[in-house]
Amino acid sequence: MNRRNWCCQPLSRFAGITLVELMIVVGIVALLALMAIPNYTQYGRKAQRTEAQRMLMNWGNLQEVWRASNPTYAGTANIPAPTHGKYTFAVTATQSTYLLTATARGDQLKDKQGNTLCTPMTLDAAGEKLPAACWSKF
Repeated sequence: MNRRNWCCQPLSRFAGITLVELMIVVGIVALLALMAIPNYTQYGRKAQRTEAQRMLMNWGNLQEVWRASNPTYAGTANIPAPTHGKYTFAVTATQSTYLLTATARGDQLKDKQGNTLCTPMTLDAAGEKLPAACWSKF
């Protein structure tokens, strides 16, 4: 083929890709999507869990600030519970201790760290965080 006349060659030599080649590419893209989507979903759940943990820690700090000025820890009437789209929050407070709980809802109920299901998550006045495997390193 003469380099100067490449444009004048019949188009049949440069017709493009075949249907088989296109189907192979579609199959590879589908396989990659099958591997990526579950990982993406789990990262989303972990991000929601980390946000709920941050809210529990902040609520625990507010409990300590309240207790410094009052004889008991606060209930939700004194310090409102945080709001989050994927978790519900509850407190059990007494004079000497509190237990803050974040319970997952919806798709977040499937959140796991290894084999440990990450709901409910709790934080108490002693700083104990359960389930321990689910808490991020702060």
